[in-house]
Amino acid sequence: MSHPDDSPLVGIRLDQISTHVATLQDAERFVVRYGNAVRGYLTAILRNPDEAEEVVQEILLNLLNRGGVGAVWPGPSGSGRFRDYLKVIARNAAVTHLRKSGRHTAAELTPDAHADASGEAAADRAMTSEWQSCLLGKVWRELEQRERKSPGNLCHTCLRVYTEFPDADSPTQARIASERSRHLLSPEAFRKQVSRARRVMAECILLEVARGVVPPAADAVEAELHELGLWGHVRDYLPDDWRDKFFAA
Repeated sequence: MSHPDDSPLVGIRLDQISTHVATLQDAERFVVRYGNAVRGYLTAILRNPDEAEEVVQEILLNLLNRGGVGAVWPGPSGSGRFRDYLKVIARNAAVTHLRKSGRHTAAELTPDAHADASGEAAADRAMTSEWQSCLLGKVWRELEQRERKSPGNLCHTCLRVYTEFPDADSPTQARIASERSRHLLSPEAFRKQVSRARRVMAECILLEVARGVVPPAADAVEAELHELGLWGHVRDYLPDDWRDKFFAA
């Protein structure tokens, strides 16, 4: 079953993304999709997976009670990154949880002293790593959905084979993809499917990142791609005029 923000995004202009996110009827799915990133961040802070899960559920419930994501983000400023927003509310929720559990004194929970630098850095790394994984997982699912809907489109299968067997030659990769898809593929056809898949994946990554950046300006989206370690996934596969194509007013 498909959902509004799991529908194919290619073709939607990035200058429409902020409105698209804010008006989703089930925008909580955007939070749920990146729940593992929030869990990773909270687990690094609380050092207890069960407590982290408890706090994640409290965050989701609080968002629902406040009217959903569209009601609270991007907030009065009308700008910002959704990842930063979730990190702030996760940090605040963790501090509240620690205070209620009596594990720290009030002094230890002040904004300047509630965590040492190494602990904060570890939490940030955990969230960034999980966020990247969640985003790539979403993009892989979209490629799979496209393949199911379009006869002859074997992008998902071919790119999976290409990434799973990077040291194999094209004939071997084509044979594996043919077995998986039950479509006979020549090495040349396999390479064309992979090339197409990488371009589509790059565009999907770009658009998914843009969902979480308001306003979705080219510089801000590119900076987020770098921070998430995703620039290498898109750099060589976007058109040369990608800034004008997607961001021009």
